[in-house]
Amino acid sequence: MKKLFFLLFAGLISASLLYTGCSKDDEDVLENVDFITVTPEDVFLAPGQTQQFAAVATFLDGTSRDVTSEVTWKSSNTNVATITATGLATGKTKGFAFISATSGTYLGSTQMNVMSESEIARAKAMQDYNDNYLGSENPSPGWTGSVTGCNKGTISQASYDKVIQRINYFRRLCGLADNITLKTEYSAKCQMAALMFKANNTISHYPPTTWLCYHADGDEAAGKSNIAIGFHTSAAVSAYIEDFGANNLSVGHRRWLLFTKANAMGEGSTDNTNAIWVFDHLSSAPAGTPAFVAYPPKGYVPAPLVFPRWSLMIPGATFTNATVTMKDAQGNTINCNVIDKYTGGGLAGDPAIVWEPAGINTSGPGDVKYTVTVAGITGPQATVTYDVIIAQPGTKLETEYERIKRANPQARVE
Repeated sequence: MKKLFFLLFAGLISASLLYTGCSKDDEDVLENVDFITVTPEDVFLAPGQTQQFAAVATFLDGTSRDVTSEVTWKSSNTNVATITATGLATGKTKGFAFISATSGTYLGSTQMNVMSESEIARAKAMQDYNDNYLGSENPSPGWTGSVTGCNKGTISQASYDKVIQRINYFRRLCGLADNITLKTEYSAKCQMAALMFKANNTISHYPPTTWLCYHADGDEAAGKSNIAIGFHTSAAVSAYIEDFGANNLSVGHRRWLLFTKANAMGEGSTDNTNAIWVFDHLSSAPAGTPAFVAYPPKGYVPAPLVFPRWSLMIPGATFTNATVTMKDAQGNTINCNVIDKYTGGGLAGDPAIVWEPAGINTSGPGDVKYTVTVAGITGPQATVTYDVIIAQPGTKLETEYERIKRANPQARVE
């Protein structure tokens, strides 16, 4: 349905007669069209809500233009959705319909799903997970370097793209701005750090000058980055969000990637080491930043991304006297072990409280809701309450991150 057809098959022409919509005069039919694209694609809408669609025609000479006002708009199921002659659709009842834009024998279409508000939220969360978490899996970084000769090499552009795709996915999941970019100068230094880690088969924020392949650029990056061994590129991003290990009780790596003031980052990898530069932030959080950043966040969360350590971050807050309570959907209390209360003055990410809840159900079979309440906070708000709904994705396949972590118990982050 992304790009659609030059000529309609006879059966499709017949089926289109079932659509309802306003037709154009024959003299208005477009000519020399290659295909018509309808946007947005795969729309989710609640009954009573509206969505404006647009149509763009791409012609045989390679040019394209907006033809929204020149096509005939139709809905395949007017009980589910109707559409006006100008492309404005309205959701009616739950179900799905194909929205099409036609001109003569040229057709473009997309699917529109009409659901309840909660169903829309869930569907969007699962689609984002499939498109941008699973879509950022990266089995190979395409590293061209070598420890021999201390050649830091490069990684593929696709690897850089998948790293920033996953970072921004996690930020968007938590309600943060998802516009982080990678700076070339940071990435070059991170690449040197990743080589140093591989050459010495260990990681450190303070590498000694006696290390194999030591370089001042790598030293700087080691001190200004999340660092990992056993992971590379986008899998390392997931490792920082989970933030496992006895030395990471304050989930500092998670806090850096989800910092409300984060501005830009850098990334370097070999085939089993990684550094992500995080020391570049704004003087204040941008407009629209949520009042708190929870992980796992409020709302629907894909089950594979619910890790043992939960956290709540609030800029300017103090959690010294804070308490955490959790209840399941039946009102049963979940035991919560608070393992860290980080203040830090905002110099290393936002202040946070971290806890490990017992007996969390991440295997379904259906969605599982937990209500979290953090009370006794000093700062912008004294109490925060939110629901986390653990949702099962359509696939149960092991993710790349899960596979790497299972196969390499020595992998770690610092």
